[in-house]
Amino acid sequence: MPSNQPPEVENPREYGTVEQIHGRWVLRFERRLPHPRERVWDALTQPEQMAVWLGQGDIDLDLVQGGKFEVRTTGPPELVDAIIREAGEDALVQHNTVLRVEPPSVFEHTFGDPDSVVRWELTPDGDSTLLRLAHTEPPTFATSKDGSRDLAGWHALLEQLAQVLDGKPVPWQVERWEKLRDEYAAMAHTD
Repeated sequence: MPSNQPPEVENPREYGTVEQIHGRWVLRFERRLPHPRERVWDALTQPEQMAVWLGQGDIDLDLVQGGKFEVRTTGPPELVDAIIREAGEDALVQHNTVLRVEPPSVFEHTFGDPDSVVRWELTPDGDSTLLRLAHTEPPTFATSKDGSRDLAGWHALLEQLAQVLDGKPVPWQVERWEKLRDEYAAMAHTD
């Protein structure tokens, strides 16, 4: 998977990258969000706000190291169908663990697998916030099979997060995710 994008991509800095570090694949994204860090932190860590951009459902989060972070996705129907199609029905329920919490800067947790770790870092950037997302994939991750799917998933979720922060939430759209998946797949073949 590439870290450089072909020229036809509108804003290459918005696209995620994948690299191998110590034998593990790490997906990375960076976004500059025109909102204060505390507001972004709340969107990332308050269950009622998370449910707006992460997908409808039940979120149970104990925001302490070792706390539980359980996600049960119940909608929208397009998202439920896509999750089942891509990862199976069991993927609708995740039993994650909070690994690190440093409000309002760092939130790290497992993601669907104890060996899958997501780290959110928030840094003030003037009146805005620089968000860095790193997802260390489990050892079973295969870039050829899973790379474009997972990159597109995070990309779409980060778009959802930005729209929620802007006060303009829109429902998850399978067409947008499929377009992003195809773009990431095409970029992988340009290297």
